[in-house]
Amino acid sequence: MNGTKRLRAHWFPLALAWALTGCSGGGNAGSAPALTPQEHVAQLEASGALPKLERTDTIAGIDANANGVRDDIEQYIEKKYSVPAERAAAMQTARALQQTILLDTNDAVKLEEVSKAGMRAAKCRGLVFPGMERFSEAYAMSRDIEAMTTNTKDRLLIYIAYNKAVSGTVSQLPEGDSCE
Repeated sequence: MNGTKRLRAHWFPLALAWALTGCSGGGNAGSAPALTPQEHVAQLEASGALPKLERTDTIAGIDANANGVRDDIEQYIEKKYSVPAERAAAMQTARALQQTILLDTNDAVKLEEVSKAGMRAAKCRGLVFPGMERFSEAYAMSRDIEAMTTNTKDRLLIYIAYNKAVSGTVSQLPEGDSCE
């Protein structure tokens, strides 16, 4: 079975259950109404299953200590990474990603600086999570922090603009230890 058919086979029962639940009015009479997506996210955040992210209208978000990392992401990092080197690599990654949504993509010098910061963070993750056996941890760290950084539509659109601006450019990992 190819990947598309496997994906359809996996999601079909879930979609069917969702459709039936929606059509039947939510099940037994007297049962609690189904949660909206926003209520479900709020419930998961309250339980700690998802990090509680700020969703202000600002691109930068809240960074009370001005260390270059949004406070909600910093709180997530402190909770998730207890090993100091891992925590430092995560903070460096978060700082580099935050820079991508705060820069003027028309400024070629700044664009290169931010791209280099991202490469230094990537190299640091590779040093802190060495070898193929830990690659998935480093990748998951980067992916999770990227998702948290771009957690609003405006932040995501700016991040897409950054990626478009660096598309076609060449970057290389720095030599030596790039951890901050």
